[in-house]
Amino acid sequence: MDGHKISTLSEYLNAIEVLKKHYPCGVWGNPISNHFLYRGLPNSTFKLLPSLFRKQEDEVDGKKIVNDKYRAWTDEISILRAFILEASSILSVQTNQLCQWAVYAQHYGVPTRFLDWTYNPLVALYFCCHDQIDEMDGTVWLFHGINYKKFLGAHEKQEENKLLGDIIKDLLEQKSDIEHPLLYTPYYVDARTSAQKSCFLVWGKNEAELEAQLSDEKYAMKYPDVSASERCYGVHQEEALLFKFVIPADRKQLLLRELDTVGINEKTLFPGLDGTGRYIERKYRFNYNEALSIT
Repeated sequence: MDGHKISTLSEYLNAIEVLKKHYPCGVWGNPISNHFLYRGLPNSTFKLLPSLFRKQEDEVDGKKIVNDKYRAWTDEISILRAFILEASSILSVQTNQLCQWAVYAQHYGVPTRFLDWTYNPLVALYFCCHDQIDEMDGTVWLFHGINYKKFLGAHEKQEENKLLGDIIKDLLEQKSDIEHPLLYTPYYVDARTSAQKSCFLVWGKNEAELEAQLSDEKYAMKYPDVSASERCYGVHQEEALLFKFVIPADRKQLLLRELDTVGINEKTLFPGLDGTGRYIERKYRFNYNEALSIT
């Protein structure tokens, strides 16, 4: 899938508005619906795949061997229960819900089948730009959540009257036949998830990256011809799911400055002294390419 290149914050926001008009929620759209999700990646080669299912390649006696990065010696539920055992005395959490524990585990860096997304496009742009500055182009993925719910309705057979949390619990315990990722918005139990407007795709039995699961061309959003006078709405608008923005490496630092002016920075996304410290460090960090663009 080719990406739509973005260099400034205004270009980014304008492009999203164009896509909202071309891929609305139904013919007329819903002005209060968060029908797009966003995920920012600092490296455009990174895949849309949860950490639990990632592989690592090692070289042994001149031969390349691919292994599971985290499940070579154990399984998913054992990793989660190990986190619960260690974290129970630290977190003030009164729950026996595996789904909620998995959210905490993902939040604190434990490999899970959860993949982070956000309802705020500015948050995704920050995570795209905050790392590998001047080294690698970044990517912001846009995902049509409303269309995806229709996709799941057509492709997955879910038990009636079963809560989403219980379905995810079944996935964690290897008791579910759900193939594709499920869209899950947790309760915002802390300031960080609220500030980042977090949501998740929770992987099913299919362990492939999202791009591979939705590789059919009909699932790719196309940037419309903005000069066209007529608005077209048809089957494609109801099926399209994924769109990709590409952020050049040499624009990342400038975009971080622009995001700071609208209140998106380490201090607001990571409430607390740690985020404040990182905010001050980045604010005064010298960047040669940025200096050239100013002069």
